Amino acid sequence: MTKGKNKESNLTKFDKECLNQAIEIARETCQKGVNYPVGAILAIDGKIIGSAGNEINKQKSFVNHAENLLIIRNGEKLYDAAKEKKIKTIYSTLEPCLQCLGACVANNVDRIVYIQKDPNGGACDVAHDNIGNRYREFWPEIIHVPISDEPKNFMISFFRDEIKRGNIEWPTKMLGYFGEKK
Repeated sequence: MTKGKNKESNLTKFDKECLNQAIEIARETCQKGVNYPVGAILAIDGKIIGSAGNEINKQKSFVNHAENLLIIRNGEKLYDAAKEKKIKTIYSTLEPCLQCLGACVANNVDRIVYIQKDPNGGACDVAHDNIGNRYREFWPEIIHVPISDEPKNFMISFFRDEIKRGNIEWPTKMLGYFGEKK
């Protein structure tokens, strides 16, 4: 499968709808101001199965990334879909981290479509040739489609708000990763 391709023209109308819904979830998460503003959608064979926003701070667990929450909440559906050879796609506003990418591989997700590269924790460009047979066998198609600046702007807004709340060091560092200054 193709790794890291940048092909907005290959997106279907359904893909675009899912990405727009993910942006809406990220917007809502950003407005609440508690968690990283990331939104994700899970679809199986062209039908939306679930949606989630990041809940790390809300749930006080680093496992609660948007993509992981979708996988955890829909494990049985993903399992059945894999057995039935259905196409499973995760749409995200932010490039999945290694943890979420690993969960996608372990749950036989066929496609990951995301908008914003994550310069701090993104893992979609990792070489999977030497990390175990399962990764070579079940590596998803990964599609980066920078169709909107909103996900990046949500992240920047979140980090600036954290600085205003007195959290200076890590949000300033994160802003730098996104090419911004405090």
